[in-house]
Amino acid sequence: KQWYQRRVAITAGGWYRFTTELGRMPEYSLPFQSCGYYYPGYMAGGPHPTRQDGLVNRKACFSTSATNEGQNCKNIRVKNCGKFYVYELVQTGHQYYGYCVAQDQCEKAIEMGDRARLIINPTVTRVTDGSLRKGWYRITAGHGRMPDYRPDNNYGGSSYPGYMEGDLPEESEGDVARTVKFGSTTNTKEVRVKNCGSHYIYYLVPTPNNYYSYSIDTEVCLHARRLSEEWRSVFEVAETLDDIHSDKGMGKDWYQFTTGFKMMPEAPPEERYSCGTKYAAFLNQGHPTVQEGVVNREVCYKKDTDSGIFQACQYTEKIRVKNCDGDFFAYQLQPTVQDGAYCVYNRKSSCVPNVIHAKYGDKAVINCTLNSEKDFDSSEVEWTKFNDVKLPSTKLDKMTISKDRLLINIEDITDPYGGVYSMFIPSTETSELVELILYSAVEPAQKYYLVQEGDDIKIEVTLNVVPDPKPSQVSWIKLPNKQVNGAKYKLSDDARSLSISGITTKELGTYRCTVKFEIDGKKYTKSSEIIVQLEEE
Repeated sequence: KQWYQRRVAITAGGWYRFTTELGRMPEYSLPFQSCGYYYPGYMAGGPHPTRQDGLVNRKACFSTSATNEGQNCKNIRVKNCGKFYVYELVQTGHQYYGYCVAQDQCEKAIEMGDRARLIINPTVTRVTDGSLRKGWYRITAGHGRMPDYRPDNNYGGSSYPGYMEGDLPEESEGDVARTVKFGSTTNTKEVRVKNCGSHYIYYLVPTPNNYYSYSIDTEVCLHARRLSEEWRSVFEVAETLDDIHSDKGMGKDWYQFTTGFKMMPEAPPEERYSCGTKYAAFLNQGHPTVQEGVVNREVCYKKDTDSGIFQACQYTEKIRVKNCDGDFFAYQLQPTVQDGAYCVYNRKSSCVPNVIHAKYGDKAVINCTLNSEKDFDSSEVEWTKFNDVKLPSTKLDKMTISKDRLLINIEDITDPYGGVYSMFIPSTETSELVELILYSAVEPAQKYYLVQEGDDIKIEVTLNVVPDPKPSQVSWIKLPNKQVNGAKYKLSDDARSLSISGITTKELGTYRCTVKFEIDGKKYTKSSEIIVQLEEE
C-alpha cells in the first residue's frame, strides 16, 4: 500500500489485537515505507506461540531501509488466544514507526515474468535484483517456480542465478522459510514461500548486488536441441581416421538424441572407433528416473584402443541429465574433447518384432529365430532383462519362456515388464535385443500447449489400460492441488478431455490427469502432466 506517516496512540504495557487482514503481525521484514509508515514493524525472535506456549517474549523490529534486517527492535510479549493473538506493545517513540498486520498475498503478489530469468537463457542483460523491493512475488514465466537445483553461472539473468533449497510447501503449511543459494557462490538469502493452491508465491529480499538474481525454472525437455546423426550408434564403426566425427565446438546447451534408444549407453562400446569417432563418450552412471528430475552425471571418453577390455577413461566431463517423462532423456552437454563424440545406444536384433508396444494389463510375445539351429544348444540361451535380472525370475511371475528358450509370453503387463531384454548365446557370441515399451497409462495428445491470453483449448489424453477405465476412475487437477471446476473448465463425459475457455494467467500452469485401475488384484494409480504456458514471442 502507499506509505504515509500516521500516529496511533499506543499505551505502554497495553494489550492489543489486530482485527483486520490475517489478524497477526508478519514474521518477516517488510519493505521500507510500507503498511502506512515510513518504518513498518514486524515480529522477530521466533514464530507466533501455540496455546500451550502461553505468554512468550518476542521482538518488534522496524525496517528503516531497503536492506535493514533485525534492527531498531523493541521487546514485546505475545499470547495465543485460540482464534486470535494479543500483543503487549510499547510506544514506538516516533510517528514514522508503526506496527503492521500480515496480509494474504496469494492474489496481491507482484508478478515476476521476465523471461531473462529462465535458467536456459544465457545472461545478456542482468536483471536488477540487487535493488529489488522486498515483497511477495508470483512467478508467471516457465514453470512458475524457482529451480531446486543449481543453474549454471551466467544463466537466468545474472552471473549467479538463485535456486531454492528444500521442498515446496503444501497448502496447509502456510508460508514457510526457505534458503536461496546463488550459482557457485556461498552467498545465501532467507526467503519465504507459500502454496496458494493454483500457484506459489515467494517473499523475496534484495540480492547481494546485481550480479545475483532469482532465476525461474523451466522445462529443459521442451528446449533440448536434437542430435539425429546415425553415426552415433554404438554399432557404427569409422573405417579410417578420415571418417571420424567430433562434437567439440558444438556449444553448451541441452540436447536430446532422436535415434536408437534415444539415450547414451551406460557401458563403453567394444570396437575401436565405435560411434564414428576416435574417443567414444558414454554415461559412466545410470540414467535418472522421472521423479529424480535434473541430476548430475559423468561422461567417460573411451581410450583410443583396439582392445575389447575397458581401460579406464581417457577424459571425463560433468553433465546434467533429465528423464523427459520416459519419452527421451535431455542432456546438458559442453563437449571439449577433440575427436570425441557422444554415443547413442541402439537396437540390433533379429527378433520379430524387436520393438513391442503394450498397454497396462495387455499381453505380449517375444519371438526370436536364429539363422542356423546347428550353431547352438537351446540350453545355452541366456535371457536377461536390463538391470541384470536373469530370466526366468520370480519378480516377473507373469512371464513364461518356451522350451527352446526363443519365445517369451507375458500376460498382465505392468511396469516391471517394460524395458530391454537381451538374448545371448555364448558359443556364437550372438546377442539380440528386444525392447518392450509400455505406453504411459495416461498419454497426453500434447505435452505442451503454447497459448495466448483469451484462447480456448482442449487438453486430451489416451488411457492405455486394459480393460478400458470408467470415467469415475479418472480425475484432473491443476498443480499443486486446485480442482478444475467452474465456468472456465469443462470435462468430457468420458473424462478423456478437459476444455479451458478464455485463458488468463490464472489458467496457465501444469495440469495432472490421474487414472486408478486394478490388474491381477493389485491397484495402480498413474498420472501424466500437461503444461499450458504463454507462447514465446
